[in-house]
Amino acid sequence: ADYELWRQSMVWHRSKPDRYPQIIVQAKSEQDVIEAVGYAARNKLKISVRSGGHNSNGPSLRDGGVVIDVSSMDEIRIDAKSRIASIQPGVRSEHLMAVARAQGLSFPVPHCPSVGLSGFTMGGGIGWNYPQCGGVSTFSIMAAEIVTADGRRLLASPEQNADLYWAVRGAGPGFFGVVTRLFLQLYPLPGAIMASSYIFALDRLETVTSTLAKIRDEHDVRRVELIVLLMHHPEAPADASPEQSKICFFTAFAFEESEAEATAMLKPFADSALAQQCLVKMENQRFSYEELYERFFGLDDSAGKMARYAVDNVLTNEGGRTLHALAEHLRAAPGKDCHVLASFNMGLEQKADACFSWAADCFVGCYAIWDAAADDPVFFDWLARSLPMMDPFAVGHYVNEVEGRGHPERFRQCFSAANWARLQELRATHDPQGVFHHYLGHS
Repeated sequence: ADYELWRQSMVWHRSKPDRYPQIIVQAKSEQDVIEAVGYAARNKLKISVRSGGHNSNGPSLRDGGVVIDVSSMDEIRIDAKSRIASIQPGVRSEHLMAVARAQGLSFPVPHCPSVGLSGFTMGGGIGWNYPQCGGVSTFSIMAAEIVTADGRRLLASPEQNADLYWAVRGAGPGFFGVVTRLFLQLYPLPGAIMASSYIFALDRLETVTSTLAKIRDEHDVRRVELIVLLMHHPEAPADASPEQSKICFFTAFAFEESEAEATAMLKPFADSALAQQCLVKMENQRFSYEELYERFFGLDDSAGKMARYAVDNVLTNEGGRTLHALAEHLRAAPGKDCHVLASFNMGLEQKADACFSWAADCFVGCYAIWDAAADDPVFFDWLARSLPMMDPFAVGHYVNEVEGRGHPERFRQCFSAANWARLQELRATHDPQGVFHHYLGHS
């Protein structure tokens, strides 16, 4: 009787796809997962997996088959000596951060507190303090416990089932198994978190990008998380023109041992044209992780609000040029919550033990966000028109934030040709009967 409530709850946001699984199983334990996988295999029902439900495509909802919802499996165990967190797949960002902080540790958790960590890390994971924590969180997966299509429980690590370990580090929503536990590398808890923000009118974007490039050339700021947000001014009058209402919001985040060290890291920005020419500046602000969640990407912010979503992105070494290519497109956005976000200092490298495929400096994402289902065509069209604007600067894409509903080829483009081919070979080996759903549009 409650099927529709369960179905809609599989997707966190309001973009509830018109896809209807036959059965939804809420697993409470690894044994529940094993039995659900066995049931689906015996009855020739395809499986999808849901942990947090934040992905804009809603990949856990498919027509027919079984959804295994692992969101209730949320145990955390921390070995402070080895700095390893053992987490079940339903653990959320704020939950891990709270438990780790009590042990003097941290993790590059998602910028939004309610995001599920298994889907986030398996698809790459761009989280707080990424410059000092490996660039993307998937590289912090040390091992994983996996239930395979034949119902076996396997440990995937560099020493055991290394092919599955390679796949779990980056495959994201196309992974061909159920992860029931992740072992994550933790990092020392910063003694001080500070941020300096500078706001410009959007037509002064060149000042921001050129000054940022100059600072990075002349100073070692590789430890600093650099975020540029092109957005609608939240206090702009309703009748304001696009020229008046769109702004560039730049923030540098320093995660250091002391406030003195954090202030020193932020000083090049305070001594630059960013501070001298901005409309508003907020320098050397002190934060806890909870306050970061509240101040940036929270539920009251356009980036974290409950709404309908469509997202796409590039990983690039030309972040400034990509932002300029999208600036005018943002002025023509059909809604005030649409925005463009760039994360510099990613420091991404290709790794032989991860299917995450790209070496890049910057992530740039274009976000369509709106409220009414009747407006879907307008917002999907706006996002689709952004792709040829940013793709010329791409070295690759981030699989957790591509718009695969109308463009299933975007999933393939999230991997190098060699890594995509290897993923298909491993799928054929570990799931020869096709028990698990592929990426949307590829099943």
